[in-house]
Amino acid sequence: MNPPQITLFSTPLVSTWVFDETHRILFDAGDGVTALLDSRIHKMRLAAITHTHRDHCAGLMQLLNLRGGAGDFTAVYPEGSGSARAFANFLTHFDSRSTGKVRWHPLGAGETLAIEPDRHFLRGFATNHYPPAGNSRPRSLGYQIVRQVDKVKQEFRQLPQQELDALRLEHGRAYIIETIEDILFTITGDTMPLDPACFRGSRVLMHECTFLEEAEKEEMEERGHPHSCLEEVLEIARAAEVGWLGLYHVSRRYEDEHVLSRVRERCAKIGLACPVSVALPGRLYEDLFAHTVWQGTGAETSKRG
Repeated sequence: MNPPQITLFSTPLVSTWVFDETHRILFDAGDGVTALLDSRIHKMRLAAITHTHRDHCAGLMQLLNLRGGAGDFTAVYPEGSGSARAFANFLTHFDSRSTGKVRWHPLGAGETLAIEPDRHFLRGFATNHYPPAGNSRPRSLGYQIVRQVDKVKQEFRQLPQQELDALRLEHGRAYIIETIEDILFTITGDTMPLDPACFRGSRVLMHECTFLEEAEKEEMEERGHPHSCLEEVLEIARAAEVGWLGLYHVSRRYEDEHVLSRVRERCAKIGLACPVSVALPGRLYEDLFAHTVWQGTGAETSKRG
């Protein structure tokens, strides 16, 4: 399966948004998202905000002003975010003819929201971008697009079709079939590194990669800017065995060629199996995974790139 078509713009502290055109979901809504996407905003059925830092949500007002009036639009946000609730309340009353028709959906870690097509859902997971609060509800979320797939149970997969049919007739379909999750797309938003188990099974992982070096990351963490660095993200992708990796939210402190050469160097060092694409800051990407920086060492890779 090819990766989804991802249109995005990501410049830390300025604007970040990621539009999954394949699944028609916008992740975050930084300033300028409406102008850059133009008529494509009408393809969206849902916007999912990872957290309420201004570079990730400042474009939401304009977007909903133009898109929300149809009454078929949903905006998802972390249920533990008081600022997100306040923002939703303000926008709802600011223009009742458009934003007032938007369905606001607070989502908790591990909770899901059914999306189209049938048997697909959006799931939130807790990320690490804010100091611990007084309650256990995370103020920032990453998201996964998941579909449910029916498969023959492992113990029956080597049986010929005739024997499978006989078991189904004798015991019922549920006896030989199990429903599994196929994680089509995972996006982190801003976060410190998480356990690779959070991403295991993801066909595509979009992971923030603000810094190239561990020392830079640690310095900025001490100053209250917690993010991930390149080596950590690549190790996560390797351990989680993801199918594709997209790096975004890269700091503007680096020259473009330095970023790309560093990614190739580190991928080669660990022998990363999956292909890697990089969203350089300040650039609009119409189809991120058509730009492959590292082809991967795996035996099978997509034809795209």
